[in-house]
Amino acid sequence: MIPTTKISHTILEFGKSLILSLPRDHSKEELEAAMKIVVTAWNSVVMDSWENCNKYESMLLEQMKLGPKVGLVEVKRLIKRKKAKFASDPRGVGNHWVTERDGEFIFGCDARLNVENSIAENVSH
Repeated sequence: MIPTTKISHTILEFGKSLILSLPRDHSKEELEAAMKIVVTAWNSVVMDSWENCNKYESMLLEQMKLGPKVGLVEVKRLIKRKKAKFASDPRGVGNHWVTERDGEFIFGCDARLNVENSIAENVSH
């Protein structure tokens, strides 16, 4: 079943620990970079579930090995969190953005779904 919560709220909850690790006075660019990591980790697990494989997670982890170890550790933690606490959410994230309004940063994103493999409930034709 597709969750009824907004995907943006779900992604913020999913990436909460990384977001909270940012400096108190973080810039928009720092939040955008953190959200890119969060969304990429989320989507790697989702896309693997859509295709019944693990190639996206493997590709992400290989890429992360090229950077600082702390980045690899954080991505592994996010992947584990997606599988453990958000496993039932089949939505992927399409476009995502951070805007600034009245001195506050706001995250938004579009949900994507693999409709070919989704289960429709209470649908009449």
